[in-house]
Amino acid sequence: MTVVVTGAQGQVGRCLVALGGDGLGRGDLDLSAAGTAGFRRAADEVFAHGNAPDVMINTAAWTDVDGAEDVTNRRTVEAVNTTAPGELARAARRAGARFIHVSTDYVFSGGAPDGGRGWRPDDPVHPANEYGRTKAEGEQAVLAAGGTVVRTSWVWSGPDAPGRDFVSVMATLAHNGVDPRVVDDQVGRPTYAADLAGELWALAEGLADPSGTARPALLHLSNSGDPVSWCGLAREVFRFTGHDPARVTACTTRDWPTPAARPPWSVLDLERWSAATGRTPPDWRDSLRRGLGDAFRLG
Repeated sequence: MTVVVTGAQGQVGRCLVALGGDGLGRGDLDLSAAGTAGFRRAADEVFAHGNAPDVMINTAAWTDVDGAEDVTNRRTVEAVNTTAPGELARAARRAGARFIHVSTDYVFSGGAPDGGRGWRPDDPVHPANEYGRTKAEGEQAVLAAGGTVVRTSWVWSGPDAPGRDFVSVMATLAHNGVDPRVVDDQVGRPTYAADLAGELWALAEGLADPSGTARPALLHLSNSGDPVSWCGLAREVFRFTGHDPARVTACTTRDWPTPAARPPWSVLDLERWSAATGRTPPDWRDSLRRGLGDAFRLG
């Protein structure tokens, strides 16, 4: 199986490249140019000359959630998150390749559905911010082109990408003696980038196998385990790195205002993923322990 990965310098993209994917960075394919004839030619070129990959996995995205609210960024956000995924999916379809697009829990907003269950793939989307809106529209473009959409949540890399995600920031604060205030009324499940990449790779293998069974076009994928708030996750990071979790103080979303609204319930239901792939992602606590490794541990 041959796999091309967009967003190769990102958290998930780097892990997919480490698994054997051929990475494309912004210098190779600039998604901010989507919607132009030049971008469409560049996308087709990826699949040209008889070297078409079996699968393209699109991990590239505008992920600055607050920055997406700035009207001066609007054209770029829509190009990267909405237009580019559809054009890449259509280029893959023309070449007979499979296309997997990574999306987000931010297409949902509001409290937990009845019964406190996770969001299911067929639940209606209702984005609370521009990032979620553009990602939701990108999903529809991919699905219309015959691609596969995989929504995920709360991605982190830990010491593999220090300072770039919530977990590594909390571990660094713990080590530096800083006692943070963290929101306790936004709930979800963290997803370790290495685990996400491994699951996406397995999905790509299934899609590339002509004798394999069909997979649903829209799937949810995160680490498993009990839902947790950002505050609860921060306390677990402190605990796993040998620090007192009581140093983390809970606050509310109202205490910590941001330009973009955040969904209070980001828990994704994994039943369709497990039924389609026969796989259950690791518990997020096990992944946290494994992902932190020795990089932030005391003594």
